[in-house]
Amino acid sequence: MATNDEIRRQNLALLITEHGTAASLAAVLERTPAQISQWLNQSKDSKTGKPRGMRPDSARYIEKRCGKDRGWMDEPHPTSDETTKGFVVLPSFDLKAAAGQGRYLEAQQRVGSVQVCQDIVMRILRNSGTALASLALVTVAGDSMEPTIRDGDIVVIDRSVHTIDRDGVYLFTFGQETFIKRIQRMPKTLSVNSDNELYKSWEIKPNEATELHVHGRVLWGWLGKEL
Repeated sequence: MATNDEIRRQNLALLITEHGTAASLAAVLERTPAQISQWLNQSKDSKTGKPRGMRPDSARYIEKRCGKDRGWMDEPHPTSDETTKGFVVLPSFDLKAAAGQGRYLEAQQRVGSVQVCQDIVMRILRNSGTALASLALVTVAGDSMEPTIRDGDIVVIDRSVHTIDRDGVYLFTFGQETFIKRIQRMPKTLSVNSDNELYKSWEIKPNEATELHVHGRVLWGWLGKEL
């Protein structure tokens, strides 16, 4: 059974869909898009290191601003897609993710939902230990991660990951450009690598850490590959 916080995050995603974008919902709530992202992705508190939950008073405020009945945020609201037996609906985000020379992060808006085989989703959840509400689909542009991830492939990311806590493939922005790359933790730097040998590796140094913004860790490539 889903926890109260998981239900609230799922309903927040529904509200984003209703309003078109996270930015539009933020405007209605008179909050910043960053606050919406923190609620949705369960960002960690900088002081305690624990995931931020949505407090009841925040849920009531959202309900009031969006014209919902009191308690709406605490109740599951299945969509018509979710009635399809054997499938789970995951949000699809237009992140303009680049696996080539890097492209600007032009949008962070939800563009729809996709039905995914429940068996695949359950396998991803078991192996990653993440929550269903943290999963999202992103379409990749570029060839630097071939043959692992090809141009146009869809990948599943864990949006609750905002730090490079292990070696792996990450969706991140560095400066003003967004990439999907394999990152390796080094003693003093982060090594950013492409699976395509035509692309050179590069490093992120400690004094450049403020320019790094991690959007999530890539868990699955759409051809059934764990990453």
